[in-house]
This record gives sequence, C-alpha cells and structure tokens, in this order.
Amino acid sequence: MKQYVSKRKTMILTLACTAALGTGVLSNSVAFADEPQHFTLEEMVVTASRVDTKKVDTPANIMVITQEKLAESNYADAADALRDVPGVNILGSGAKGTSMGQDLIMLNGDKRVLVLIDGRRVNMASSGNYSADWLPPVDAIENIEVLKGAGSALYGTDAVGGVINVITKKGTDIKNKGTVKVAAGSWNTEQYSVTYGGSENGLGLFVSANKDRRGNYSYKDNLSGDVKELANSGYDTTSATLKIDKELGNSDRITLQADHMLAEGGSPFGYYGFGTTDTHQRLNNDVAIRYDWNESKDNSGFAQVYKNYHHSYFHSPDTSNISDFNEDKYGVELQQNWKLNGKHNLTSGFDYYKTDVENEIMYGGTESVNNKAVYLEERWKIDDSWQLNSGVRYDNHSNYGSETTPHFALNKKFNEDSNAYISWGKVFNAPTTDELYWKQYQYGAWTLGDPNLKPETGHVLTIGANTKLSENTTLNASVFSSKIKDAIDWSFNDITWDTQAINVDQEKRRGMEISSEHKFDSNWSMNASYTYLKVQQDFNNGEGYLINGSAAPNLYRASVKYQKDKLIVDLTMRAATGQMPSYMGKWGTTKAYADNDYFTWDLGMQYKLNKGAKVFAQFNNINNACYQEYSGLYSDGSIKYPVASRNFVVGMEYSF
Repeated sequence: MKQYVSKRKTMILTLACTAALGTGVLSNSVAFADEPQHFTLEEMVVTASRVDTKKVDTPANIMVITQEKLAESNYADAADALRDVPGVNILGSGAKGTSMGQDLIMLNGDKRVLVLIDGRRVNMASSGNYSADWLPPVDAIENIEVLKGAGSALYGTDAVGGVINVITKKGTDIKNKGTVKVAAGSWNTEQYSVTYGGSENGLGLFVSANKDRRGNYSYKDNLSGDVKELANSGYDTTSATLKIDKELGNSDRITLQADHMLAEGGSPFGYYGFGTTDTHQRLNNDVAIRYDWNESKDNSGFAQVYKNYHHSYFHSPDTSNISDFNEDKYGVELQQNWKLNGKHNLTSGFDYYKTDVENEIMYGGTESVNNKAVYLEERWKIDDSWQLNSGVRYDNHSNYGSETTPHFALNKKFNEDSNAYISWGKVFNAPTTDELYWKQYQYGAWTLGDPNLKPETGHVLTIGANTKLSENTTLNASVFSSKIKDAIDWSFNDITWDTQAINVDQEKRRGMEISSEHKFDSNWSMNASYTYLKVQQDFNNGEGYLINGSAAPNLYRASVKYQKDKLIVDLTMRAATGQMPSYMGKWGTTKAYADNDYFTWDLGMQYKLNKGAKVFAQFNNINNACYQEYSGLYSDGSIKYPVASRNFVVGMEYSF
C-alpha cells in the first residue's frame, strides 16, 4: 500500500510540474523555426519528442542516418548502417547472428533498446530485443533515427538505453521510381533487390522484395592463426514490404503497411564447440494501419493499430535443443499534438500492447503480457535560445502494476549550428518472458528463468553538445550515466554450469562519446569517433561493485572518403581496446574475449555509369583480423562467435 501511495504521489507531482510549465504561457511568443537549413543540426528529427523537431532544438543525443548516406555507402543491410553510428554496437558473428539469428543492438553499451519501424514497436516479449538481422532492407528505408539515452517517459519499457526508429519510404514521396540491384561475393553470396514507388492522385504505393543468401563463411582461428571454414553457417533470407498510403485532403493520410521476412540457416555454435547440425527458421509477418491528421500543422496527431507475428523453429538431433514458439503482439497507439502558443507545445498519447508467447520450454508453456500507458510532454521555448522539455509517462503492466517515469531536458541553442543539452529520465523495464519462465536442460546444465524477478528501475543522465567549429568541421560530444536497481542479467555458475536469470542489486553505467566530421576540400572528407564505456555491478554479496566485461570499453571508428564526379571511395577503420579475458559474476568467472584489442579495415567503392546505373564493391576486414563482437570463449580458449575473415561483395544497381 505504501509503495502504491508513493508511486501515486510521484505521478501527481510530475504531472503538476508539467502542467505548471504548460500553463505558464506568455503572450510575447517566438515561433519555432521551421524553414529548411543546410547544416546537419538543422535536419528534422521525430523520435526524441515524437513530433518533428529541428535537431538543434532537441535536448537529446540523437543522430540520423540519412537517405543520402544509405545510398552512398552500399550497406548490405541496416545493421551495417547502424555500425557507423557512434555509440551503437551490433553484437553478431559471421553466421548472421548468434543464438540462431539474434544480432543484438546496443546503445551506449546497453541492450535495453526499443526498436521502432515507422514508430511501431517491434521488440519481442520473449527476449526483449529485436535482431538487427530483421530490420527492413536498406532499399526500403528513408532514414534511421538513433536516440541514445533514456526514452522511457515517452516510450515506456524497453527504452532504457535508447530508441532506434527505422522510417521506411512511402509512395507519395517518390515520383514513380524503381530500382533493381544484384550482387555477389565471397562464400557464394547472392543478393537481389527490387523496389518500386510512386503515386497518382494522392495514392502512393511502395513495394520491395529482397533475397540474401550465402554459404558457409570462413573465420580466422585465434589459436592457430589459420583461416577455417565454419560448417553449417550458411543462411537464406527472403523479405518483402508493401506500403500503401492515401492523401486525404491537404494534410491527412491513411497508410497500410505489411512486412514479411523468412530467415533460414544453420546454427553452428554448440556448447562445447563448433560443428552442430542444428538449423533454424524464423518468420516475421507484421501488418499495421495508421491514420495521420493535420500532418503539416501544429495540432497534428495519429492513430495506429498493428499486429506483429513471429514464429521460430530450432531443429536439432538433440531433442533438448529443439524449440518451437510463436509470438503474437497486438498494439494500439493514439497521439495528439497542440501548439498552445508561440512558446508552448504539448504532446500527449495513449499506448497499449498485448503479447501472447507460446513456447514449450517455458514453465507454463503459454504466457501473455500486456501494458497500458498514457504520456504527456510539454516543450517550453523559454526564449530564442533556451528550451525546456518536461514529460511523464504512466504505465500499467500486467505483471508489475503501475509505474511513473518522468523526464526533464534542457537545451541551449547558441546559433543555428550549435547547441548544448542536459537530459535526465527515470526508467522502468519489466522482465521478459524468457527471463521469467525459461526452463531448458541442455548439454548437462539448466537455463532457468525466475518468476520472482523484480522489474528494473533507475535513472539515466545525458549531457552533450554539438557545434560547428568552422565551415567545414563539426564536433559532437556527450557523457552519459545510469544507475539501475534490480538490473536483470543472466549469470553463469562455473560449478554447476547452470545459467540463471537474476536481479543485480545495483548496476552503474558510465561513458562518453565524441565524434567529428571534417571536409578538406570538394573531394576529400573524413569522420572519426571514440566511445568509452564502463559497466559495474553490485550483487550485494560483499564484493562491492565488479566490472562487467561483456562489452568492449573503448571503441574507435575513422573513415576517409573521396568523392569526385561519378566516383565514391570510402576507407573505414574500426577498432576496440581494453577487452577483458574474463570477469566475475554472481556465482563465478565468465570468459569474455580472446584478445585485448583488434582493428579492421573496410573499403567501399561505387561508380555511376550513367544517371540510372551504378556499380559498387565492398571489401570487408581486408587486413584479415581475428576478432569477436559477442564476448565468450570455449573451454580451450577459442572464440565462440568469430566474425568473418576477409570477404567482398560486388554488384550493380539500376534505377528506372
């Protein structure tokens, strides 16, 4: 009862503060600037405040992968595009994902990341994540917004580390254009893509179809130094997107979208080493219908209903490894924006979703989770340079009751090219069905969830600045800090070999990132970034805070680009240092990384043959480095999830 009263008081106090800011309306208003600009900070972003806002007016660490960047870089998939963003780490392997198709997305070293596709949440209730493998194909993407830092006040559970919003193309923005892309490369790689978009009389259509398949890949063995083929590591993925949108009048729109993905492949990673004959199949079928009103006005809003379906089947000669499960998620969203006057803008909304998980290896076999939420954010333009955002979200979770998550952020705009911000938010994250109900016996040991797990609560602080040092140089920097109570982790017992979901008493996460872009002249440019991360956990066992070594503490990236006439060449270096060979958990030592550091070189090139055609080539890991993104070693010291050795892809794209 006391806990309920405390939560209620917190909600009332936060709502009162937000309402007070909203009603302190002054008559001498200054309107938000909305004219187009040329500098990067002037681009519009939607994810941070759930409404179109200039990046320079946004008090958050947010970056955008633009359509131009996607077109110039010839990314094989969206995961490769995200790897170019400072503070983003994609944990995977050469087998298109560890754990049979799960390329984990991390922001600021945190896996609690909410993934949206056109604003629709797609995270799975079973794992809490959404694999980077399953994101829409690059040719279907308009841009990708990456918000790092607490997003719980607007987005709720899952958004502790941040939010990734993949915004896909729509026909009404395309003037009857189609593309065909064909590529081939190492290990019998084949990639095919067809897209078409266009509109007539306000009715838009966008369709895409993609095929991506490859045979067994090679890796460099960390013990012998030899390049070896990894048997049973091939994959075959087919995906398609259909999006129909209809303009209603001058500012309303209705959109129907359907997404399909079927991924099949081998699962070569066993408990004791490589060589399993296990296979996997994953099917995603999602559909959504959305109605937007007053799109170009201050009182815009939308209503959306959606259904996400996921089926996974893991086959193995060992019956203890077989898994066959389904997830059905149903969701409803409603949002309305108001411009109270020149200084105050308000956004409010309702969010509901329900997920049914059916899996034989859970305690009960079938579990359902639902969450209802309302949220409110007020953006106060104090004067021409200062802006204060305050918001609150009230969630009611089927397993954990009500929770209130407030958020405050202050932005100082020095000019149209520079800003500084501070953002603080309370976070709430409920355990997943895997963490609660998993019960599987494999290789002589148990993997066990805990139905008595507590939800994660805490706060996240981000402080940052963006500036244009000169006409040709930009600089972005931020520091972040989080403290989470009852953080959920999987802990390995090195005596029983069991793995158990646990609550970590306290988890602290500290870090920083700095990135810069510089244009030398009309042909040459470069960008570079550095990210630092330190994660500590206190298990309340008298050992105090221990370093969690599952993530690399230092990540570096630098790219040099040459562009002239029809030619683009991009050389990229990626590196990590400070990786730990092992670290202490609650019940023993966990092996982590074979090497303290690594670095790789990638080279991309494209040449436009004419207005409609281009050829391209991508050479990855050209220095043939041996490294891993996922931590983990086998008992003999070999890497559990090795990344692919030197490889290439060449192709051609034609637009019509």
